[in-house]
Amino acid sequence: MSWLSNLSWRLKQLSYPEEFRLPEPEFDGDQLDTLEDLVQLIQPALISAEDLHRRDRRELARFMAELGTGVWRVKKKVESMKRVPREIKEAIYALESTWESMAQDGVQVIDHVGEVPLGMVPKVVKVIEVPGLEREMIVEALKPTIMLKGEVIQVGEVVLGRPGGEARDGDTA
Repeated sequence: MSWLSNLSWRLKQLSYPEEFRLPEPEFDGDQLDTLEDLVQLIQPALISAEDLHRRDRRELARFMAELGTGVWRVKKKVESMKRVPREIKEAIYALESTWESMAQDGVQVIDHVGEVPLGMVPKVVKVIEVPGLEREMIVEALKPTIMLKGEVIQVGEVVLGRPGGEARDGDTA
């Protein structure tokens, strides 16, 4: 045991009541050398396992972002339909169930449309002047912000509307 790990072990033992403390292990020189060799053999495997875990988390986050974006797009399409055929209404139930399951598992899909850009602002990819608009606000979401258990896994992309321009016949704010 190195002096630092030995010190760490001793300090940890002091945090327990005396009757629960373990006696300090005693190793001879050969045992310490063998232990050090084992640590050297195991360490690369532990590091690569940690890297693999990080990669798996990134892939899961990427998958959740794609799934959330896809479900969001379908939901927006259906919401914009004037008349919905019966077959699509049945598919909507499955979509809503998926949406609720995602929310229960900590996936939050944020649309941003109608928000005033304060606090957590998504990436503004375009700014347009909108006649009749009283203040800056997000007028269109191209991609939602997706959060997984409070952590942003996808930054949304939006169109920001600014007051200005003149209304033409047929234009509405």
